[in-house]
Amino acid sequence: MNTHFCKVGKVRNVSNKTNNEPKKDTSKLEKAYSNQIEEAYNVKQTDASLSDTLYHEAQKIKRQLLSIKANANNLDAAF
Repeated sequence: MNTHFCKVGKVRNVSNKTNNEPKKDTSKLEKAYSNQIEEAYNVKQTDASLSDTLYHEAQKIKRQLLSIKANANNLDAAF
C-alpha cells in the first residue's frame, strides 16, 4: 500500500481495490465523510481556509458515496 499526503497534512493509505465489496467501502466512506464534516466544523472559527478545504474534501467523498450507492442499486443518478 502506498501512502498519499493530502493537502491538509494527514497521511492516508491508498489502495488499488476494485468495487467488489461496495457495502464495506460505503461504510468507510460514510465514516470519512462524517469525520471531514466534523473536523471542518471544529476549525471553522480559527481557520476559515482550512475549513473550506475540509468541506470541499467532504463533498468529494459524498459524491463518491452517491455514485457507489447508485451503481449498487443500478440507478442512473443525475446531478
